[in-house]
Amino acid sequence: MNESLLLDNIPGDQTIFAWNGIAFRIPKYWELASNQLVKGVSRIVLEDDTGPRLEIDWTRPNSKQETETFRKRVIAFIKVINDAAAASEEIKDIPRQWTAHLYKMADGTALATAYVVPENQGEPFAFFRIHFPKNRREIPAICLQNIARSFQEFYDKPAPWSFLDVNFTLDNRFKLASTSLLAGQKLLAFEWRLRRLFIWHFSMADYITRNNTPAKWCADFLNRSKLLPAPKWMPKDDTSIIWNRKKLFCLGQFEEIGRLCYRYKAGINVQNDKNLIRLIVFNYRKNSDLELIDNLLSQQDNKK
Repeated sequence: MNESLLLDNIPGDQTIFAWNGIAFRIPKYWELASNQLVKGVSRIVLEDDTGPRLEIDWTRPNSKQETETFRKRVIAFIKVINDAAAASEEIKDIPRQWTAHLYKMADGTALATAYVVPENQGEPFAFFRIHFPKNRREIPAICLQNIARSFQEFYDKPAPWSFLDVNFTLDNRFKLASTSLLAGQKLLAFEWRLRRLFIWHFSMADYITRNNTPAKWCADFLNRSKLLPAPKWMPKDDTSIIWNRKKLFCLGQFEEIGRLCYRYKAGINVQNDKNLIRLIVFNYRKNSDLELIDNLLSQQDNKK
């Protein structure tokens, strides 16, 4: 899977979508609608103003037997679609690991399905469903070919995250634990060996900091949050914050004790071109842990 096909010469009507270890090109007007992570299976739905456009489920099988189990489930699902379709055709000119078909429905809509089978340990098994309304802007075969040709997985290297107005790259050892994607406030929470990493993105930066510096606003936000009850945050300067331990938790808070993680590191990145503030908080154990977020703290915006 060639990274250059993902990043180089991106047409003006396309953008990169990257989430939880995979990335590919999509039409610019498709946006993240929902996400789930259940028992190691990630699920994403992208939509536009007509409704859901792309559904993806993917996981990383631990054995060939698991891969075959997933493949049989997908084939059974596709058979139901095939039986309901008025016509079907195979989509060609895609990487050899992919199998894809286009199904035309009697009402004029269409559905493209594709699945990619892993060839090596750690690669994902992914199942795509692309919905095409009657008055569609895309040519179905070309739309799926663009996704398949640009598709890339990030198993043993830093992984990009790119959706909506969020763009950053993270050490692949961090695993997604939970998400909270609200209007104006997006939180991704990660874990690595009991360490916790929280990454917030706040929209309308000029408005929320109209009476405060970014550091003061972020410190106040964290002090109000129930996610991290032990530290009390305060500005160090306009764009950085530090912390002291609250007296109530002088011996540690139960979450810290269970994880043996009593230290915190925060970083603030103001992205003026996007009117966005990125706030990072790392709950860690020892100084060497900070190497995992050095690159993240220095990032301004990795969108290309």
